[in-house]
Amino acid sequence: MIMPIVFHRCMLICACLMANAAAAAPAESQMNPPKTATQLASAQPESPKAAPQRIAVLDWTIAETMAAMGIFPAAIAEKNSYEVWSRSPAMPASTLDLGMRAQPNPDRMIRLAPELILASQDYAFVKGLLERIGPTTLLDVYTPGQDIYENLSELATQIGDITGHPDKAAHYITQVDDELDGISHQLLQHRGQPVAVIQFIDARNVRVYGKPSLFSTALEKIGISNAWTAAVNQWGFQSADLTDLAALPEDTTIFIIKPYPADLPGKLQENMIWQALPAVRKNRVILAEPIWTLGGLSTVLRFAQTVRDGLLAQDANAGSNAAFRFPGYNK
Repeated sequence: MIMPIVFHRCMLICACLMANAAAAAPAESQMNPPKTATQLASAQPESPKAAPQRIAVLDWTIAETMAAMGIFPAAIAEKNSYEVWSRSPAMPASTLDLGMRAQPNPDRMIRLAPELILASQDYAFVKGLLERIGPTTLLDVYTPGQDIYENLSELATQIGDITGHPDKAAHYITQVDDELDGISHQLLQHRGQPVAVIQFIDARNVRVYGKPSLFSTALEKIGISNAWTAAVNQWGFQSADLTDLAALPEDTTIFIIKPYPADLPGKLQENMIWQALPAVRKNRVILAEPIWTLGGLSTVLRFAQTVRDGLLAQDANAGSNAAFRFPGYNK
């Protein structure tokens, strides 16, 4: 996956900072003098390498996958933002914040003295610097052109092997598979139901998700159709305006991923195109809580649960003439 230019620039700054911080740290040869020949001769054979305990994670998808398996990192990047977007489950209070994902704080990382640093391949060009702080492993998180669900399952397997918990990884993958199958059976009456997933940029423009994307993957796993079949970019979404949404199938349900601009409700109330959309006229619009669009298997499951709950609630309210409204829509 190609990183945005801003991310590249931040990572270049990060590289400089880590280089300086690592250079300032005491050299290993000074802290641990060379062993004498006698000491070497009397040394016992090394015991099997223990599973790492102090793990620093710079990628949210990796952090989410670990937490879902009950393996909590000692530190992650942008912990507060992670709690808003991923939170599956929430990190314990003991998990430290390493600063920005694109510019992790090298001093905090050095003080942590991690036994293992896990990051995505986006950090490949600073791996050498990270390894001066601690053993570093880069993992493939999302591989363009490959099945997202398979990628995320393989990621969980790799994390289980690296951390010494392959049993937890296998249990996690099986659990998510089973829960998705259960949701699919709960939605048998909605099999093939068209659903569109959007995020508002402003009152006229949206980001709409197609295949491949995490949202589309979740829909496919539970037997729901993605109503957006037009081309998308490598991240699985495309920018569109409200007139593009008018081309969706008549019976489409629209899921809006929060957050949205504060002035959106009032502006949509005055927007004739929005008001004319079949999904709006037929009360087929559902608000969804913030979801990390590049999350792990837990995020796939969480969105599948969101779709299930929304569609079943829509069934329960059918014929009630309760028109959809954003909070503050009539203000």
